[in-house]
Amino acid sequence: MEGRRITRPGAGRRGREVSGPGGIVPLPMPDSPARFLAFCDGSSLSNPGGPGGTGFVVVDRARPALRFGATRWTEDGPAGVTNNRMELRAVLEALHGLPAGETVEIVSDSRYVVDALSKWIHGWRRKGWRTAAGEPVLNRDLIEAVDARAGALVVRWRWVRGHDGHAANEIVDALAQCAARGVPGPGEDDVVAALKASAVLAR
Repeated sequence: MEGRRITRPGAGRRGREVSGPGGIVPLPMPDSPARFLAFCDGSSLSNPGGPGGTGFVVVDRARPALRFGATRWTEDGPAGVTNNRMELRAVLEALHGLPAGETVEIVSDSRYVVDALSKWIHGWRRKGWRTAAGEPVLNRDLIEAVDARAGALVVRWRWVRGHDGHAANEIVDALAQCAARGVPGPGEDDVVAALKASAVLAR
């Protein structure tokens, strides 16, 4: 059971898509050639316990287009709502619907998410999903779900420091926080402005 999810209209798992040629003009980024650039964040107001929220923004450099969304979670199965589960769910929502085989760069301020999916998962598998201390790996269901989705893509993981002035990371944080609180969050103009401030979109 996935748990109880409350989605704001127009900003759910699929999120809201804006395409252009209009105002969506990605800047060339030689050091980051992935077709899709995904910013993800999650929040749990009480950790554990919730309520929680996810936020994501996905830029398609090929079309060009962007998609963004936020989801409020009041329950999340037996594990309950936690910060780490919201971070993982944000990545799942960002990857939803991306064409198989495409390149994606996932940007997160969660060391847990980046390290779990790019490093620790290999050792956990070898040990039968046990930690170095012999304990069951927490959030295995979501880690395996993200890994399965990422396995159909070519994924690169990138960590950024949270609350450090990175506008695109701040906007997904705001999406997640507002979703968790059940209040209106950033809209299209806010998202586009954040991406321009982060030099993801041309000004």
